[in-house]
Amino acid sequence: MARYQWIEPDPAPWAHRLSEDFLLGEILWRRGFRDRATVDAFLQPRLDDLPDPHALPDLTAAVSLIRDTIDAQRRIVVYGDYDADGLCGTALLTRTLRALDADVRTMVPNRLTDGYGLNLNAAHRIAADGAGLAILIDCGTGDADALRILQAAGVPAVVLDHHHVRDPNLPAAAFVSPRRPDSRYPFTGLAAAGVAYQVARALLGEERAAKLLPLAALATVADVVPLERDNRAIVHHGLRRFAADAPLGLQVLCVDAGVDARALTAWHLAFILAPRVNAAGRMDDPMPALRLLLTEDAAEARRLARRLSQLNARRQEATERMLVQAEQRLALGEGDLASVLLVAEEGWSVGLVGLVASRLADRYQRPAVVLARDGELSRGSARSIDGFNIVEALDACRDLLVAHGGHSRAAGLTVETAHLRTLEERLQSLVGETFPDGFPRPVLQLDAELHADELVPETARLIEALEPCGTGNPTPVFFMRDVSVQRPRLSRDGKHLLFDVVARNRTLVRRVGAVSFNGGERLDELASLQRADVAFTLRRDRWNGAERLSLDVVDFRPATARP
Repeated sequence: MARYQWIEPDPAPWAHRLSEDFLLGEILWRRGFRDRATVDAFLQPRLDDLPDPHALPDLTAAVSLIRDTIDAQRRIVVYGDYDADGLCGTALLTRTLRALDADVRTMVPNRLTDGYGLNLNAAHRIAADGAGLAILIDCGTGDADALRILQAAGVPAVVLDHHHVRDPNLPAAAFVSPRRPDSRYPFTGLAAAGVAYQVARALLGEERAAKLLPLAALATVADVVPLERDNRAIVHHGLRRFAADAPLGLQVLCVDAGVDARALTAWHLAFILAPRVNAAGRMDDPMPALRLLLTEDAAEARRLARRLSQLNARRQEATERMLVQAEQRLALGEGDLASVLLVAEEGWSVGLVGLVASRLADRYQRPAVVLARDGELSRGSARSIDGFNIVEALDACRDLLVAHGGHSRAAGLTVETAHLRTLEERLQSLVGETFPDGFPRPVLQLDAELHADELVPETARLIEALEPCGTGNPTPVFFMRDVSVQRPRLSRDGKHLLFDVVARNRTLVRRVGAVSFNGGERLDELASLQRADVAFTLRRDRWNGAERLSLDVVDFRPATARP
């Protein structure tokens, strides 16, 4: 049985009006495009179309504060979050300020010891350091107490953030956020590094700021914000400029990871580079990642890139161990699943709980809360599914929480360990109110049906015109009916399902390799099928010097006849 409810595409009668290639036109039509001008603007986004930075609330005041502090030759402390968005935003703004000859110092909290945001100790250190200005990136929205410490010490603070705003009246000299309820900025979906890029545009001008786009692009993809409008332009041009303008450290990281900086896609940012940048803060101290983004020394860049790759390998192994333990604790697979998967254990890394929660939520289609228990307090992360806003749910449980914050699909929280059971019951009740008839079967929206003659690398190359793909602009999912599935087998580690797809028409037979990532548990199900319908995305690469096509399988089901 298919894991998803397949939504097969409606006819696209005017697809030929949108593109010379009918398949590309089909996809665009089904995604709501109706005229060539809109298609051209989407496929070739222009930096000139980005909104005026000064439409962001308080941005003009922030720029004035920065200029005044530089003119007074006083130090600016840039304090960023420990994830890829915060680190890239910190590096982007630090490079901007250095270009203006500012005296800049950077600070990043340690996830494992300091927790998220501007902690009180850091605020005291900034004040004692004699800073003339503090700039917070990817944090600050929920740090009013720490900001009051800076305010009392006479250190003005600029907050550049994009998180959910509960109280817009922060004790800050400038609060720059597209999420503020009074914002006139026409797009709320910027990453924090996207906000920082708008500040760079205002300080440096368009041409000089554009060299910082690779940092903004990596942050935007890593933070899983929608790749629409402003974000699409930032990532599109950041990828194009990566080989020429990315910081030395990112270029070296590409080499260490075995990817070509001249041919990057959003997929490479999301699954190759971002995990390595994030690994430092998840496993240890985030500062090596920030130093990599700022260094101009080739030897240091090579050393730091190798270090991040090693940490990422350790992160992958540790995450798998924690996932197995979490599933054992939750007794998953034994009877009915709970409506909320909540597990807390001592000894777990607080840097990895979010990854485990994400895997649980994706695999079991339930909101998942995974916590590292440490005595009286438990800290961790929550991940959700379509239709259930986890940060709003946590807001409704705030009387049980020490701290929390985040987005509709992902949030962080700290809770007294004694309240865990009550929190679980409260969240289960909220899920029940949201889904009174039970969880809906997850939907898989299919973009187009392919046939044997289209199983060629040229088809994958054609749809790359839709890049960057990700949240808000998903990679096209295709399907084929009634294909032969042959040689079903597991990958060496037993996690992935490998097989061959053989498609035929009257005159042609095509065999293509396929992989269902993390689909190893469906081996027996696939092996019982001689013929199947397969839903997949396309991938092209090179093997022994020749270009080849492969299928990344999203789902499969018993074969159906064409309507």
